[in-house]
Amino acid sequence: MNIGTLVCRLFRGNLRIGTITGKELDEKGWAYFAVRWHDDGVHVSATDWTTKLRNDGIDRYNRTYRTDELTVVSIKHLEQSVSAHHLLKDHRIEQQIPAC
Repeated sequence: MNIGTLVCRLFRGNLRIGTITGKELDEKGWAYFAVRWHDDGVHVSATDWTTKLRNDGIDRYNRTYRTDELTVVSIKHLEQSVSAHHLLKDHRIEQQIPAC
């Protein structure tokens, strides 16, 4: 992973997608990355809510992520998946599923 790589992270059921903006190595050789998350309002709201509920003054916003906390995203794969989703969605009849 390098600066400019598109990455994702699944955290508490929220898929976060972002671009690596910085990289550092610690004394043990682990790589840590700064990430600019895209369309991240759901995560920000959830983090703010958790902070408000716990009221303990702890900063819950990670600033850097260890290499094993991130997954590289293939832009081509992502584009094809979204395109396939829209094609399927546009060509099917919406079905209502009755609630139990």
